[in-house]
Amino acid sequence: MLKPGDREHLIELLRPPVGCCLDFAVGTTFSLDLVSALLLPLSFAFCDWQKPDGELAADPLALLEALRRYGDKYAVFCQSGQIRLPAKYPPLVTFLEQSIYGVQPPDEQGVFHPKVWALRFQEGDASVRYRVLCLSRNLTFDRSWDTAVILDGVLTERELAFAANHPLADLIGALPELALRPLTRAHAAGVARLSDELRRVRFDVPKPFKALAFWTGGLEGLPTRAFEQAARKSLIIAPFLSNDVVKGFQDLSSETHVVSRLEALQELPPSTLQACKSAFQLLPDLQSESEDDTLPREEVLESLEGLHAKVFVRDQGWESHVFSGSFNATNHALRHNVEFMVQLTGPRSDVGVDVLLRQVQGELLFADLLKPYEAATVSVAPDPALRQFDDLVRVAKRAISVAGGRVVVATGQEPDRFDVAIVWKAPSILPNEIDAKARLITLPPDRALDLSAPLSFRAVSFEGLTPLLGIEITAKLNGKPMTCEFVLDLPMEGAPEDRQDRVLRSMISSREQLLRYILFLLAAGDGGELSSHHIQQLIRDGTGAQSSKTMAETRLVETMLRALHRSPDQLERVNSVIDVLRRESTSSALLSAEFNQIWEPIWQTAERARNT
Repeated sequence: MLKPGDREHLIELLRPPVGCCLDFAVGTTFSLDLVSALLLPLSFAFCDWQKPDGELAADPLALLEALRRYGDKYAVFCQSGQIRLPAKYPPLVTFLEQSIYGVQPPDEQGVFHPKVWALRFQEGDASVRYRVLCLSRNLTFDRSWDTAVILDGVLTERELAFAANHPLADLIGALPELALRPLTRAHAAGVARLSDELRRVRFDVPKPFKALAFWTGGLEGLPTRAFEQAARKSLIIAPFLSNDVVKGFQDLSSETHVVSRLEALQELPPSTLQACKSAFQLLPDLQSESEDDTLPREEVLESLEGLHAKVFVRDQGWESHVFSGSFNATNHALRHNVEFMVQLTGPRSDVGVDVLLRQVQGELLFADLLKPYEAATVSVAPDPALRQFDDLVRVAKRAISVAGGRVVVATGQEPDRFDVAIVWKAPSILPNEIDAKARLITLPPDRALDLSAPLSFRAVSFEGLTPLLGIEITAKLNGKPMTCEFVLDLPMEGAPEDRQDRVLRSMISSREQLLRYILFLLAAGDGGELSSHHIQQLIRDGTGAQSSKTMAETRLVETMLRALHRSPDQLERVNSVIDVLRRESTSSALLSAEFNQIWEPIWQTAERARNT
């Protein structure tokens, strides 16, 4: 457990088991990077769209197809105001807009902080499998030491629920009420089914553990009660600490050990640190911070390259209880935030505090990443200006998020130009120290408008339409300017319904791209478990630079006939693309007479096969 060499990438963990396909997935995160979210469907669709080091190497057309195929099959919920503003707007975000939901926690002093994935897989024999991932990691590209608990299970036929599963199912079921805009019909149905079925899933307990339990916090405004019992030894691993929480562990434990960031340890009173049996920080070369100084302190700390794991271990008798998830060792986490964690119980000799902190010659273990922290004689107080800015940003984000904004689109005076207004149910009452500007994230920064004035953007192009509003908050504290940028996800009214179709047409603008996309659709198959190497080789054979027109058409006919024989339904995806292209006035350049002579007889045969 917690061995540095045992690493997994999120893309791998979301991948369906062999013989299964994704039916629906729900993810929760505190912060979200739009580009990271764009890549999620690749894990559902294809088995190896990444390099050996974990870096994604996705073909744009593969990404397009994954988004089209799985857009209704997953939903991601994040803290409102924590979507990061991308440096450049990716047009494919159009396919992502309806899958992301900003949420607000019930407690105004808290944030929505769980990092959970619940995935429903369908096996070929119609049985249903589930996977639950309980993470300490956000949906971003941040590089940090995080943890993941992977639980696989099978939906049982029992009528009564497993009582231990209720906290997990309750969290999933609460998401629609926490979301700031209504869920689509498909997403609402998927979330409801997961909340219902998860109560009857029998999860496999990972070895060497013997039992598991789930813990939530903040759903009903109540603090978690996970740590109320006495323990012989306790270990806290967390990037953020509150003195009251650490002292609470000390009061209930004979020994308390702490692993945290240098800054968090420096802020604890010396008396609290002296009462700890031991205190550790990561080795210096493992804890460099993000160099992005455009983020406020709260987001810089969330994007540390160092420690981001959140684990609590408590020894009780011959057993040890390991808690892993999103809870930091802070007052806000335990009393105000919406949080989630898994409790795993196993033999103290295998998973206890001493086991995690031991070093063994010849092995690389968790303890080898640590160095003892030498407590200062006085604690180091955080920069008061930074803390004040954090508080101002938190208040401003909540005020803007709950103001009930929506994007209203109206036809402009020029062809394919639109007038876009941001309409609020109530004004955002911001702190006096704050200045805020807003713009559609598709527009350049110089088109940002003051948030206190009516927001109206004239002559926006078709490609510029988006429900994502970029907001910049600035303040000058103690003579130092500070800035925070984020994206707000709003409902959108009046936009043309074919926005996704236009993006598709913009990406398929040549005969070669069309043939390549069709070959890709047919090569990927229904199960989506073909390797990227196989698909790319097939595409190169059919449309590469050395391929003649006749060779490409021959490859296309062969692939279509193979699909017609094996799975006529596979051709439905090809037909949906052709229908989109035909609605474009210039489509004849792509859908030539020669192409139609190949396609029409095959599609007619496929339709007859589907109807018989």
